[in-house]
Amino acid sequence: MKKRVYSLMAALALVGGTAAAQDFKDDPKYGADPAAREQNVRILNFFDDAYKAKDYNLATLYLRELIQNAPKASENMYIRGIEIYKTKAAGAQTKAERRTYVDSILYIYDKRIEAFGEHRTRGEAYLRSEKAKMFLAMMPSDRERLFKLFREALHEKHPFEPALAVMYFNSVVESFKLDDVTPEELIEVYERLSKRMAGSSNPDAAEAGKVLDDLFATSGVADCATVEKIYKPKYEADPENPQLIETILALLQRGQCSSEFYLTMLEKYYAVNPKPDVAIQLASVFQEKQDYAKAMEYLRIAIDKATDEDMKVNFLLQAATMSSASGSYREAAGFARQAIGLDPDSGVAYLLLGAAYGSGAGSACSAFDSQTAMWLAVDNLALARQLLPADDPQQEQISKMIGNYSANFPKTEETFMRGLNPGDPYTVSCGWISGRTTVRER
Repeated sequence: MKKRVYSLMAALALVGGTAAAQDFKDDPKYGADPAAREQNVRILNFFDDAYKAKDYNLATLYLRELIQNAPKASENMYIRGIEIYKTKAAGAQTKAERRTYVDSILYIYDKRIEAFGEHRTRGEAYLRSEKAKMFLAMMPSDRERLFKLFREALHEKHPFEPALAVMYFNSVVESFKLDDVTPEELIEVYERLSKRMAGSSNPDAAEAGKVLDDLFATSGVADCATVEKIYKPKYEADPENPQLIETILALLQRGQCSSEFYLTMLEKYYAVNPKPDVAIQLASVFQEKQDYAKAMEYLRIAIDKATDEDMKVNFLLQAATMSSASGSYREAAGFARQAIGLDPDSGVAYLLLGAAYGSGAGSACSAFDSQTAMWLAVDNLALARQLLPADDPQQEQISKMIGNYSANFPKTEETFMRGLNPGDPYTVSCGWISGRTTVRER
């Protein structure tokens, strides 16, 4: 009964197919001559009917004929063909059977690329991307073919697809964790995709780049020792290669490395890229090593070379902080004053200036003068407290400092002996500490 019902459907399709063939007898996409076109349109109708009836075995026979004889007859026949084989793969009883169906899907994708690869939105780039995604979903353990499909989809001749790059790299990371990919291979893929991300105009590239970096950071290969083991021999073999140095440096920075190898790479990079942001990185490294003289050398370079005012203020504040940490309070005050000159609303600059006055007064001034210097220290700290947000964590520190320095104000008898009264204007002038303030007592 089933065969007779289907035979009736085929007969009806034959009538419809013949009419369709007459309608399209002049369209070359159906065949080389009118007779072939009529036949291929008829087969296309048979294919559609078999697909709708879910007679997939018969439908695939028609599909093979169409791909061979009229590959450009219909884009939809490829879409339906892939759907058919996905259904077959889902019901496969063995891995070998499933692999056979997936191979058929790959074949259909390839033939669709040959026939419709020039399509504006669903052309080769789109189809290769879909092909890789399909294989990832259906055959993720076949790493060799999976990676090949991703590489083809991400070829430089195609528009870059950030999300696909993340899928690819995630698969590489998973393979690395299963010992199917070496650290060198993982890093090579990461380098290549990172460069594509950085150079892409796709609006999704920035966010995808962060995901890529996170995957690399948690892959287990981004540790400093591994990067150094892989790249140090390469650097030693080609120490003047700027691209290699930049690559190594980027990897070491992502791993937050602070080894001698990192310092070497940073100095080599600075030699050919003497930019303030690189100098400040060098200053930070030397500061961590407590080589304050070298750190300050690079900080001064960064300050001199900085053209952006906000950046320069930031560098000056770092220099003031570092100077105070090393006990160079006069230098710290000088840097803080420069920062205030560029940004009079910098609460941090006033904090650093007040701290420099308070900490340096004992060595810069003597006796009563050192006590009056505390007035300037507290003045600047009070201004810092006013300029910084009320919830700034430094507010507590400022309050403690004000209390400590206020405890060193002159006593009443000392100001009285000098004819000074609370609130009187006063000019502090001792060594490098100077400024206008008012008289206060403790």
